[in-house]
Amino acid sequence: MKLITYLLIGMLLLTSVTFVYAANKNFDIIVIQGASLKAGTEKNLVTVTINNETSLEFQTVKVYLDLSSPFSASNKESDQFVIGNLTTIPKGAFFVIDVDSGANYGNYKIPVIIETNRGKYYEEIQIKVIGDTLVSVEDFSIDGVKGKTVDPGTIFNINLRMKNVGGNRLQWIKVELNTNEPGIVPVASSLSKTFQDLRPGEYVVASYDLSIGKDVVPKNHLMNLVLTFQDNLGVTHVQNEVLGLKIRGQPQLELTRRTTDPTRIVQNQPYVLTLKIENIGTTDADNVKVKIESPFTGDSESYLGKIQKNDYANAVFALNSGNNSGEIKCKLIITFFDDKGSNTTEKEFYISVNALPQASGAQVAANLILPIIILALIIGGVLYFRKKRKSKKEENSQ
Repeated sequence: MKLITYLLIGMLLLTSVTFVYAANKNFDIIVIQGASLKAGTEKNLVTVTINNETSLEFQTVKVYLDLSSPFSASNKESDQFVIGNLTTIPKGAFFVIDVDSGANYGNYKIPVIIETNRGKYYEEIQIKVIGDTLVSVEDFSIDGVKGKTVDPGTIFNINLRMKNVGGNRLQWIKVELNTNEPGIVPVASSLSKTFQDLRPGEYVVASYDLSIGKDVVPKNHLMNLVLTFQDNLGVTHVQNEVLGLKIRGQPQLELTRRTTDPTRIVQNQPYVLTLKIENIGTTDADNVKVKIESPFTGDSESYLGKIQKNDYANAVFALNSGNNSGEIKCKLIITFFDDKGSNTTEKEFYISVNALPQASGAQVAANLILPIIILALIIGGVLYFRKKRKSKKEENSQ
């Protein structure tokens, strides 16, 4: 009987102890701010509302967060908050905490101690540790080569290799490329790509086949990339990136016409050669110089300066055909500068030189008759003059 009495007294003492563990919830704690915190961050504000679920009034109320790894107080006593009196009207409490950089992502339950004049009560709150939500463009290649330039009038491929560098799993990643140039258009494909799932550390590749118009101005061109995705909490994120595209262009100089003055050239004859040099490329050619290698004598070089794309210039040479005849092979050497430096191109062309006609025997004889007659007349005249002079001297001597 005494044993039973002692047991009853002990049970009564336990019920009056200052640490109160109630079967029913005495306080309802709602996290208003800071329910999701990023790993590796400091001085995070956590705001809670405390609702008194009992009919009692409490005094000298103080709330503690029982922090353990990966959480810690940012400052001394920043893990506790003094409320004072707590009635049935909800009251707020504020805490400032840090999250370790090596924290695992997920949900954590943090014990909450509510110290009152009636004893200590234990509740808990839940905080989710998340990582940065970020996609990184790790690789940007053109036709499989980083930093490759493109020429107007060509088709090229762009590959964008993107990595989830954040701590959250991403879903429904939409990758939209804006070329910002009407002359750069997709070839049999869309400028929008969609990927369903991307876990932390994983990659996806967005590939685009593009065509660039021949009239697009060579320059350093900027394109926009818009990434839209959802994190594991269902929050939609929009990320903007800028891509650089170097449109280079290439001069292309061609010999499109040649003329001579006179049109028919014979041996040992001076003549003027005019060569039309046309730029059919996609950008301008600077410091254009033209040189010809041939057996002809005379001026063999001509300076043309700048030839813009879709324009031309004439190179003029004063030459002499010399003793050459037939189809004479000539080499045209064109040097010019573009944005990469000096360039040289060579062309071949032919100039027809007619040989002087050879005279026949009759023509030679006919050509000699007149000189012979003239010579005979001169000789006859000289002889006649001498004879007449001699006879005059003889008459005077008599």
